[in-house]
Amino acid sequence: MKDCRRLISMGLVLLVFAGPGCVRNPVTGKKQLRAISPGQEIAIGQNSAPEFESQMGGKVDNSKLQQYVASVGRKLAEVSDRSMPYEYALLNSDIPNAFALPGGKIYLTAGLMSQMRNERQLAAVLAHETIHVAAGHSVQGLQQQMGAAIFVELLGALVGGEGAQTAEAAAKFAGNMVLLKYSRGMESEADAYGVAYMVRAGYNPWGMVELLEVLQSLSNSNPGLFGDFFATHPLTSKRIKEVREIVKEDYSKFSPATPDPHEQDFMRMRSLLINTLKD
Repeated sequence: MKDCRRLISMGLVLLVFAGPGCVRNPVTGKKQLRAISPGQEIAIGQNSAPEFESQMGGKVDNSKLQQYVASVGRKLAEVSDRSMPYEYALLNSDIPNAFALPGGKIYLTAGLMSQMRNERQLAAVLAHETIHVAAGHSVQGLQQQMGAAIFVELLGALVGGEGAQTAEAAAKFAGNMVLLKYSRGMESEADAYGVAYMVRAGYNPWGMVELLEVLQSLSNSNPGLFGDFFATHPLTSKRIKEVREIVKEDYSKFSPATPDPHEQDFMRMRSLLINTLKD
């Protein structure tokens, strides 16, 4: 009870909205302040998505690729601890990155997908981003980055504003989402619980280790390749080690040597992506 009172007192600036309170995080089981209602959270994502997608080059114009990414994402959405209107899409940007908007809109870029080798690595990225939504990281990150007062003001304009006011709020939310920085703790949770989601969805959790190792290797050989990816998703040797230990200890029945049964499907989609980007 004391923890709830402390958390709620920290969020008093948000009391202009009905619904804040101390709740149990459905992913971690920890108590946290729910500053806004689920409906308001969904509204942020839905109303900001068009501007966000525009800033990121739009969606890749290929229905087969979009359906493939969405099909992998649905497997993870189905095992999520939090019911949200999850949507997964591929963005037409050659800068490797992935994003989770509040409310369940999740994206990865063509530049990131083209660096992967199998479907379990794709599942790892989408699982990581799904946790950011399910655990409320996206809202917390935006609130911390923008400042609580500005967050409240823009949310009011986005949800209840009209015309230019709503458009301006959507643009500001979208701009902050592009460069949203998660805390070290949030990234660790997204890794660890993302591994759990992968297993629930039927994927080999070694895909998460593989993905992080690929990104680390590429970053070392070409530091400028990833743009702001490592600013928004800090990647350290310690983080990779932690994920590897989680997989070894908690999911020992899985082996990194086991072939990905969906690898050929993934490689066909990756080839289609590369050809689509050339056209």
